[in-house]
Amino acid sequence: MNNQKPKKSLVRRHDNFGFVFLIPWMIGFTVFFLYPFLRSVLLSVQKVEFLPGGGFSTTFVGIENYITALTRDEKFLPLAAGSVLDLFINVPVCLVFSFFVAVLLRQKFFGNALVKAVFFLPVILGTGVFLSVQTETAAVSGMSLDSAMEEGVASLETLQSMNILNLLQDIGIPASITEYIAGPVEQIYSVISLSGVQIFIFLAGLNSIPPSVYEAAYIEGASGWVAFWKITFPMVSPIIIVNVVYSLIDNFTMSTNETMGYIFDAAFSNFDYGLSNAMAWLYCLVLAIFVGLSVALISKKVVYQS
Repeated sequence: MNNQKPKKSLVRRHDNFGFVFLIPWMIGFTVFFLYPFLRSVLLSVQKVEFLPGGGFSTTFVGIENYITALTRDEKFLPLAAGSVLDLFINVPVCLVFSFFVAVLLRQKFFGNALVKAVFFLPVILGTGVFLSVQTETAAVSGMSLDSAMEEGVASLETLQSMNILNLLQDIGIPASITEYIAGPVEQIYSVISLSGVQIFIFLAGLNSIPPSVYEAAYIEGASGWVAFWKITFPMVSPIIIVNVVYSLIDNFTMSTNETMGYIFDAAFSNFDYGLSNAMAWLYCLVLAIFVGLSVALISKKVVYQS
């Protein structure tokens, strides 16, 4: 009787070798995500008190921090509501702008690569390394930001000097709609800086459409306008969901978001870690609701390629 154990198959050995490559990711996931995640949940139901001799103690208070954030804190709810209202301006404008730019960048013209780099440059400048460099060179970055803001204000003043806003109101368009139109003009620099990633996601989706589909449509007599609505837009619709989710999360968590700044100050300025974590989880819940509703509504109109 042969008592020797059967040798592992080549597939099984490859599978085991794959788990070895997963170990660094599992360590990073546990240390940098899972532990902070669980710690944040735990701190949201605790009250943290610093001891005179150093260190700190925690006391379980249940949902007291959540009640404080919702009923006793005077700034959290108004700031969170303002962040939600900003979504209805920033997200649609960024999506329309990024899609329009992606359609233009899909065309072949001289300097196409340079234009792509210019639109992606704000994304690079918004990373942590460059933000720290900008902080150290505050004078230079402040001048750049001030000039960008001045250009946005100048553009808005141009619209007002041309009486376009007054003209829209004179023909019966409500003031809320005209303010919605003027809002993106005032935030031109912000719109461009928030649209870099979406532009390239849309561009990847547009480039994935086979040229033969357009050729067949043009042979059948379809115009460019018909081809856009019958081919381009339906086939790029799955990418719209990706960009909507990305834009929602990006707008909710960007460094200039006042709600994020208020939550940060509650933890690292007021040292109220329990309240700060409770506000963060409430804020995260609002974001999850918006992402879920957006995906549920847009998914009904998405056309997936077979």
